[in-house]
Amino acid sequence: MMLRQIWAITRNELKLAAQAPAQWALVVLTPIIFIAVMGAVFGATGTPTVAVYLVDEDGGRVSRQIISALRDEPTLAIDRLESRADADSKVGAGERMAAIILPPGLSEAVVTPEGGEIEIIIDPAREQSAGIVLGVVQAATAPMLIDAEVTRGVRTAFATPPDNLGLDAAALDDAGLDMATVEKFLTAAIKGVVASQVQDAIDAPLVRIDPQPATDDTPQRAPTIFDYLVPGYSVFFAFFLMGMMAEVVLNERVSGTLRRLFTLPLGRVGYLAGKTIPYSLMAMLQVVIVLGASSLLFAYDLGGDLLALGLMIAATGLAIGGVSILVAVLIRTEGQANSIPTLITLVTAAISGAMFPSIRVPALEVFTPQYWAIQGFLKLTALGGTLDDVLLNLGILAGMGLLGLGIAAWRFRYS
Repeated sequence: MMLRQIWAITRNELKLAAQAPAQWALVVLTPIIFIAVMGAVFGATGTPTVAVYLVDEDGGRVSRQIISALRDEPTLAIDRLESRADADSKVGAGERMAAIILPPGLSEAVVTPEGGEIEIIIDPAREQSAGIVLGVVQAATAPMLIDAEVTRGVRTAFATPPDNLGLDAAALDDAGLDMATVEKFLTAAIKGVVASQVQDAIDAPLVRIDPQPATDDTPQRAPTIFDYLVPGYSVFFAFFLMGMMAEVVLNERVSGTLRRLFTLPLGRVGYLAGKTIPYSLMAMLQVVIVLGASSLLFAYDLGGDLLALGLMIAATGLAIGGVSILVAVLIRTEGQANSIPTLITLVTAAISGAMFPSIRVPALEVFTPQYWAIQGFLKLTALGGTLDDVLLNLGILAGMGLLGLGIAAWRFRYS
């Protein structure tokens, strides 16, 4: 009897959903559009780009070399600003993870015994993630700093009297040379030798890195931007179903439909299950459509274990349905129904990295279903994983869905 009633509620919800094509456009077509736009902006290959500000207060030769090196770095997107104060304000407001400051006098300072420094302003809220900027800046500027180090070393040596360097000042004068000429000649010569040695070390390093797959049958590849965007935006927009469910439950409560339903032999668990199942199925269908469309449009790799992929889709749908019914039964007013589901969807997407892979809160992301879904899909697609690799993700997603349904049953009120 209960199963028949649950099926009746489920079938009715699916019919109602089919009569609202505009809402389906939001959860199905919008993520595909976002994936296409973001993929075009950030490129189809390589790791996600980190956007930072850059302020050049020096304007010298070295600062121009640094800027050129940073622009050539594929993982950085440079946005120039005019002032340090502007960069500090924007980073503090969270508009960028960090700002690179090239201070006045940097070009001269790097060839002095004291040396110079590049300043990096970091958003305190993303200090852990911003550490990548430090590494990228150091790696990008390393060749230029070697050049500056040679110049500084030669200049320091020639700051001593000629006799201390083993040079005969009188002989230099007779030859029509001065110390400045000799210094310039030696600097150029040493730089040529060092540059040659550095290039040889790059082409034929003494210690080589030989990347190997984790196992013989699960080769890994560098994830592309689409490996993050496709599951991220799919799950992100699937959570907008939460608002649809909240409106349905609220309307039934306000109209008195709930009271009439419970004159029938239908318990709260049966009612909530009848509401959860259709929205879980709709979330699964949305994920299937977005993943399938992405495979055709963006060459998104679906991986080699379709069974595991199907289970990930099912677990993700269950998590979305369970969390959504919990939020729906707690909402009491139309204002809450219009705002709270959207707010929860946006906040959890930002925390989990669903909005963009470099935007996340490491300490909190593990508490969101989006995080476990995205990581599970990433393991199966880009990393070539199998069912064994996503068992934890499946368990946590299913647990979140069932926990949400259980708390909803505990907190549910007819009116």
